[in-house]
Amino acid sequence: MVRASSIKLRGTTERHSDAVDLVPQAGDVALVRRGALRSLAIRCPDGCGEVISVNLDPRTGPAWKLYDREDSLTLFPSVWRESGCEAHFILWRNRLIWCDVSDPHSWRSEDLKRRIHKLLPAPGLQHAHYADLAMQLDVIPWEALWTCQALVADRVAVSSEKGSRFGLASAPNAPRSSQVDRTA
Repeated sequence: MVRASSIKLRGTTERHSDAVDLVPQAGDVALVRRGALRSLAIRCPDGCGEVISVNLDPRTGPAWKLYDREDSLTLFPSVWRESGCEAHFILWRNRLIWCDVSDPHSWRSEDLKRRIHKLLPAPGLQHAHYADLAMQLDVIPWEALWTCQALVADRVAVSSEKGSRFGLASAPNAPRSSQVDRTA
């Protein structure tokens, strides 16, 4: 099996069964839209041949958020198959980032670093979740996460134990482990 490294949008249809017919190759995707976006069908990019149906309609239960920006698609959160091949990946700007291997991204934005830095809570306050920061700034959550991680690497921010919440470091160049938020 050869893993796909990117997706290819094959079209939009009103029925899931038609979407499945549009995605013959690993990484092919098709959108299902009946009035509103309903789902995304993706031929498993891990190469197992299965079709993954990703719910995009929050009215029908837990749903992913689809970002369609600059002619590229991003899903949030990650897709993790709990059966079959157990593929786990991030779909970001048409690229597939595999979560079971070191699959580095090269995305950076100094402008977003400045914008997030301004929003991070001061030392001693409860840290902010990267998805909440993304919502406030109308940016893709993955990019907010990676930017927060870059601020931690720059030692101007600290993260929670689980790495999903962030706040300002107590002093410039403070050790990363000086503050621990155990909430998430």
